[in-house]
Amino acid sequence: MKGLLLNALLGLGLGRFGSVWWLLALLPIVAAELAYDVYTYHLSMSGGLRRGTALLVCGQLAFLLGALMRPMRGET
Repeated sequence: MKGLLLNALLGLGLGRFGSVWWLLALLPIVAAELAYDVYTYHLSMSGGLRRGTALLVCGQLAFLLGALMRPMRGET
């Protein structure tokens, strides 16, 4: 649950203030979270794929939400 919240907040911040290329910052974070889960909870390969996919999708959807929250160019 902490991983989903971390990815959602990071994606939201990157979408609001960053560019699309900053989405690559989610990959090492997801890899670190998966490594922690495998080491701590002995997560299987299929469980790791499902968790990694869920983490990436959550971060990407949060990024899109953050991009929608950007101010328009004509507004101040």
